Amino acid sequence: MPVSVSRGNLQSIFREASLLGLVALGQGIVMLAGGMDISVGNIMFFMIIYGGNLMQSDPNRFIPISLLCLALGSFIGLINGLGVAKFKISPIIMTLGTSSIIYGLIYIFGGAMMASPAPEPLQFIGKKSLFKLIPLTGLFWIGLTLVFVMVLYKTTLGRKIYAVGNNSKAAWLSGISSDSVLIVSYIICDMLATLAGLLLLGYLGTPTLRFTDIYTMGSIAAVVIGGIEFFSGKGSIIGVVAGVIIVRFVFNVLVMMSVPEAGRMMIEGGMILAIVALYKIKSR
Repeated sequence: MPVSVSRGNLQSIFREASLLGLVALGQGIVMLAGGMDISVGNIMFFMIIYGGNLMQSDPNRFIPISLLCLALGSFIGLINGLGVAKFKISPIIMTLGTSSIIYGLIYIFGGAMMASPAPEPLQFIGKKSLFKLIPLTGLFWIGLTLVFVMVLYKTTLGRKIYAVGNNSKAAWLSGISSDSVLIVSYIICDMLATLAGLLLLGYLGTPTLRFTDIYTMGSIAAVVIGGIEFFSGKGSIIGVVAGVIIVRFVFNVLVMMSVPEAGRMMIEGGMILAIVALYKIKSR
């Protein structure tokens, strides 16, 4: 069997897609609410370093430390949401500033990084597969995607997210707290990025400063390819799943073709620009 379609290779692709999928799920919710978050990649990176160091110092506290990291990710989302919703800072500027602060913290905590492995339970989740076929990280992605599909289409919160993303002023006039909805969407997004970072730590096995952020632009590309338009409140989370699969497929093809990282980034950016241009042409 060719390497590109072997079971092990397919498992690896699905595992990588599931990590990107968790980030893209949160990114999609934020974009449906009319925002954007470009801090998600550095949030993942920070959790690899910070969470990994804490767990190495006391592996028996795996669950409390994981919950602490999720709470910290939620706090970052709260800060992003407050900046965008209450202080009316551009989503790109706000999350770029947050991302830069987090990047600095990464190197502060990374300076004391230890070499011992991540706790076994986390490595088990990050590396093992169900029936030697479906990575456990994929189950997290599938399960949470189904949960948020139900939230978006069957709950009041979901209808509010679409309403705020479509027209925040009209939503406010109809009695919806637009600011609260946007803040909640950022909290969800950054909590999912934190979860993806912890799962990636489990897969890597040890904290590392060698991290290539394919998740920020990758999540935006997946969301846009999946049909969610910028600042419009239009699109589907199901479409984001398809977008993730397409992005990961393209990425792996480029890797197999030995396209350098710079080239992959240029192609990814070009895909986003081309799709946004097509949306604009279609809407005229």
